[in-house]
Formats: sequence, structure tokens, C-alpha cells
Amino acid sequence: MPPKTPETGMFQPRTRREFLTEAGRWTGSTLLGAGSMGRLAEALPPSTLPRRRLGRTGVEVSILGMGLAPLGLANYPPDHFRTVVRAALDEGVSYFDVQPDYGEAEKHLSRLLKEHRARRFVATKTSEQSKEAVLDSIAGSLRRLEAPRVDAVLLNNIGDYDLQKLFRADGALAGLREARRRGQVRFLGLSGHWRPGHFVKALESGEFDIAMAPFNLVDRHTYSFETDILPVAARFDVGVIAMKVLGGAVGLAYDTPRQKAMLPEGHHRLAIRYVLGLPHVSCAVVGIKNAEEVRLAARVARDSRALSETEQASALALGRKLAAEWGAHYPEG
Repeated sequence: MPPKTPETGMFQPRTRREFLTEAGRWTGSTLLGAGSMGRLAEALPPSTLPRRRLGRTGVEVSILGMGLAPLGLANYPPDHFRTVVRAALDEGVSYFDVQPDYGEAEKHLSRLLKEHRARRFVATKTSEQSKEAVLDSIAGSLRRLEAPRVDAVLLNNIGDYDLQKLFRADGALAGLREARRRGQVRFLGLSGHWRPGHFVKALESGEFDIAMAPFNLVDRHTYSFETDILPVAARFDVGVIAMKVLGGAVGLAYDTPRQKAMLPEGHHRLAIRYVLGLPHVSCAVVGIKNAEEVRLAARVARDSRALSETEQASALALGRKLAAEWGAHYPEG
């Protein structure tokens, strides 16, 4: 059954012509205002990180992205926050992941975005499920970011959404579409930690440009994110963002400066290389707490190459062993 449209209660996926028309409106624009992207980019030194096309958005993003949950939820002071984000910018990181409940992250990010307008891609999120609530959430994010528009808004924790309501005229998708019509958002996306089937059904509508889900060498043995999401993302040319690349923080506790990744430190290089080797993954987002972590992660991403057969076998064996220890560890609902 086709998805619903506002006029009839039935949404229809955008055609390629509609998508290209919308993309054309944004050519040369930046997060904080219109202008020539080419001219702005010329003033910057060449990126030190490789870039990949983010699916049908056509935007090239750094293969390493920065998740702002560790800095925001642990309430690091503004000066520390800016020092770490500037270090990421200096390394060539262009993709920044934030959401309204990451403490003061959106607010702290606003000043940095004004200083670094060119070739930066910022995605925020909303967990609201009605059209008006989504619009209010986006307005709040733009206010804190002090920006007229944001590159992408992702529906957060899509596994918690009522998919029938999602496609209704008063549902969350209608809110995203209206925000895009108003020029407040360029691209629409999904994120989540469970129910990969919800990703699949939503992506098959053809409405979403970006999908962000946990991809790592351990969870491939516990969850079906890889096998379920990647094929449908490829079919619809959806840009794929990997999160929880190092397994996420222990107990998903991001509210302390002493948070540690679940994956032991000796395996971080292998983990990042594994994820960047997955088909259709454009960017690996890593939660980072200090400038040294930025430099280490950037070095791994910069030097990343495809795993050899021996390395792939080691990654799978390690992942299988740790999966038995971790078990199912993402909260459901």
C-alpha cells in the first residue's frame, strides 16, 4: 500500500525530479546562510580526512563524524566544548551529530558554526511524533543553534514510533516535510537503536535521505542492523551514518566525564576500520571527549584501508566473543 499524502491521507514518495528540484534550491547554501559554497571552500585548507558522498543528498562528508553526546550530556564547560570541536574542525571533520537533549550542546555549537560556515554538515534530531510538535522541536533547535536552517533533522529512535501515525497528515513526517518547505531543513532522516524493521518500512517510503544506526563489529552478531538496513539504504540511495562504532559508552552512561567505550581500547582501530569497510556507510560517528581523542580517531580514519581476509576473520571472531559477553544491551522502548 502506498504511503499517505496530506490531501487524501496518502503520502507519496518524492520523485527523482522533485528531489533534484529541492536539491537545486540548496545549491551553494550553507548551514547559516546562502552563498557560494565553492568560494567559501577555497578559503579553507584542504580537508585532512577523506570524504564520501552521503547518499542521494549529494553532499560529501568526512568519513569520521563527531557525536556531541559525550560533551553535552556530561556538561563540559563551554571552553572545553569549543576546544574539542575546533580540534575536530582542524582535523577535517565535517559531520556533527547533536540533539536537543544533549545538555547545552546545540547552544555551544552555535558560535563555532558562525566561525566555520563552509563545508560543515550538522544534523540534529527530534523525538516528537506529531506534525506540530516536530515543528516546535525544530524551531527550538534552530533558536539554540542561532541558525535559520539546519542540514538535516532525524527522527530519533524510530523504533519507538507508531509507523501508521508517522505517515498521517498530522504525523511526524508531515512536520519534517513542512520544515523543509519552509527552508528550515535540507534533508530528512531516521536514527535509532532498536527495531531495524521500523527503519526498513520507513525507508521504503522513499521519504528519508539519511539513516543513522548502530554499526559495529560486535552488534552485528546480536542485532540485524547490517543485514536489514544496508540493503534497503542502497536501494533508495540513502546516506548511512554509523553510530556506536565503539559500542557506545558503558551502560550508555554519557553523563559523566569518566565515561568509557564498551569496546576495549586496544581494538578501536580495528573497529573503526571495520565500520568504514561496510558497504554504503558514508561516515562513522564517534563520541569524543577531548582533543587527543579527536586526533587519535582522525589518524585511524585517515589511514583506514580495507580489512584483509585475516583481519576480517579476526574482527568477526572478536565480535562474536564480545557479543556473547555484552548480550542485548540497547534499551527497548
